[in-house]
Amino acid sequence: MIESKVRRMKRNCALIPVLFSTVLLTPAPTSQQADATGRLINKKLRSLSSTSGRESVDCGSTSMNKPESRVSLCAQNAFKDHKPFRVLYSGPDGFYESAYGLAGDDAGNVYEVEYDSRGLLHLGLRRNSAVFNDNHIRVTTCVRPIRLGSTDEGILGCVTPVNEVESARAVQQKVIEATACAILEHPGAFNNKMVRIHGYASGNFEYSNLGADGCSDELWFAYGNGDGTPGLVATVNGGARPGAEDAEGRLILPVPVKLVQDLGFRRFQELMKARAEADEQSFKENATTFTLHRVTATFIGRIDAVSDDIHAFHLKRKEMDNADFLGFGQMGLFDAQFVLQSVESGAVLEAFPPISIPGKQ
Repeated sequence: MIESKVRRMKRNCALIPVLFSTVLLTPAPTSQQADATGRLINKKLRSLSSTSGRESVDCGSTSMNKPESRVSLCAQNAFKDHKPFRVLYSGPDGFYESAYGLAGDDAGNVYEVEYDSRGLLHLGLRRNSAVFNDNHIRVTTCVRPIRLGSTDEGILGCVTPVNEVESARAVQQKVIEATACAILEHPGAFNNKMVRIHGYASGNFEYSNLGADGCSDELWFAYGNGDGTPGLVATVNGGARPGAEDAEGRLILPVPVKLVQDLGFRRFQELMKARAEADEQSFKENATTFTLHRVTATFIGRIDAVSDDIHAFHLKRKEMDNADFLGFGQMGLFDAQFVLQSVESGAVLEAFPPISIPGKQ
């Protein structure tokens, strides 16, 4: 599994993440398919960078896994010298093809161009984005004043200005009472909101869940300090990002969440460790059933949610569909995530109903 994602975010600016995640579940694309991908995105990069008829500086192409610095440096220099340019980063091979490029024109406009062989680029469309070629190509016009920056992996992208006023206003909001079921039904209505909910935390080595009885699904559960829950050791994050966007495409920063590690959290953490141990012990027992465990408590934290159209798309998803990486958490399978700030006292360890083991009845 391969992931390329921007993690760095500053107070006065943020580099909009472009995520290309691939799970190696099916044979890699053929060379003919790869050539078709290259032709399609290269055509769009060339047309965007040559609007005046003047040939743009072709900075070449490189791999998204290990991008060559000379390619990004060429694009940076061309932008600095007010020259039109284009650059291409090829995605990893997997069950779908992806690519990403950057194009600048004579007028000083810069465009981020994405390719996705699945045709899903119309989902989660930003205000300054448009799709082409049956949703296989997405072009995002960079917000002025334009600045370029690099991801941790060395991929060049546009630095999106932050709406400082709206970001500050979001920080001042009060915590609202909510339920996990209400959030799961309309996740977008709670995006970047601080909530107080009662529910249970559960999971395993690759999942971290927050749910409640009677809900149709669960939230991805994350800690405000960036750590994972006890027992979580292997996760490939999805492409959804926290925060919001204003009418001009500027970024509204996610409300900062600082994990309060008080007595209530320490008690919860102890129970979460006991939960992981109890789950492991149940799997080891040679029985006809196994029992999973959960820790029930009242939590305060921030909700991050996907757009309404991604949520509607996921409601139609079938169990055997490949992960699309459009959401939060493991492989982007979650339409909302809860980022923990604090746990109230009174957490308890509970057991889910026993699950029958096939073939051992």
